[in-house]
Amino acid sequence: MNIRKIFCVCAVSLAVSVAFAAKAPKHPDAKNVSWRVLENAQVAYDAAKYGEALNLANKAKESRKAEVEWENYILESALSPLAVRRVGDFFNDVLNILRERDETEAISLIERYTNLHGEAFYHNSVSELVAWVKAKAVYPEADFLIGKIYQLEGEFHTAYNFYEKARTEREFLEIPDTHYDILYAMVNLAREEKNYKNYEEALVLILDSDENFKDKKFQNAFMRILKTPNANNVDRFFLLFRANSKASLEALYEYGNFRYKTGDLDSALMASALGSIEAFTHIFETICERDTSYSYSTFSNFLKKCGEYDDILSWCESHYVWEIMFQMADRVRESGNTVLADSFFKAIKKSMPDEYWQAEAASKLR
Repeated sequence: MNIRKIFCVCAVSLAVSVAFAAKAPKHPDAKNVSWRVLENAQVAYDAAKYGEALNLANKAKESRKAEVEWENYILESALSPLAVRRVGDFFNDVLNILRERDETEAISLIERYTNLHGEAFYHNSVSELVAWVKAKAVYPEADFLIGKIYQLEGEFHTAYNFYEKARTEREFLEIPDTHYDILYAMVNLAREEKNYKNYEEALVLILDSDENFKDKKFQNAFMRILKTPNANNVDRFFLLFRANSKASLEALYEYGNFRYKTGDLDSALMASALGSIEAFTHIFETICERDTSYSYSTFSNFLKKCGEYDDILSWCESHYVWEIMFQMADRVRESGNTVLADSFFKAIKKSMPDEYWQAEAASKLR
């Protein structure tokens, strides 16, 4: 090979090396890792330093992009060689060849994400995991915080857009239940803005995850009891029906009030009844865990039992439980079933561990 050819080969090799190096992203700085930056943004927000919080939240988003860019570079570099591609796409096969090639960083990334979600989440496909990592450049928690800042500043439209962005990217939330916090923030924003279309839509999005809210057979069963003029049904109602829900109680309260104001009494009654059942179920299971000898007998005795636990009383107050149960009785009366409504009011007057609602029930009976 003559001098000219050697020079050309070296030049091409150098060009390829430079091009590859130019594509290689910078390793993320551990001091500016996205979750830590966002924590600092939250601290600033809590201290009412909203300008600083906004800057840090945007910085957290940039850090997240840089981290994902680095992770994507590590994965693609390790997975692109022909020897790796030949083994296929299943996790076990790919991880085995990566171990043979000492691709420790790529192995660590793959194992971290499969431990987080499980291999089935990615359909046992490494390429699907890589695609998911690429899409993970978004940061819904940061968008949620930015939305809250804009809402405080009165920029409702901008705040709503950030909430909506965070909601649609909920797949990448570190804590999945933060999704409900985002939706409730959208409810509160729409109420503050008096945008009742967005308000109802946000409530329905919350309730859409509640299987009981979508179960028409279940609803028809308990509504049938509430429309039967039988005083004994006040005790049978909570004996017959149970319903668990993680996060829809407040939404049921809001939705019931909204439908009531629009004149839709049936939907309002359904919402307060379902809310009463879900609240009762949660409290009943909590009591049974603490007192294994306890069993439900009457609604009145159940209310008395609630009064024995300060934390249950606090939970009921913060989640509108007594009001929801009172509303159910009141809406039963408005639907025409005064016999059952009065039976509910008598139990509330006698045993509900809240003097305000006791007095309200007494006034209804008068």
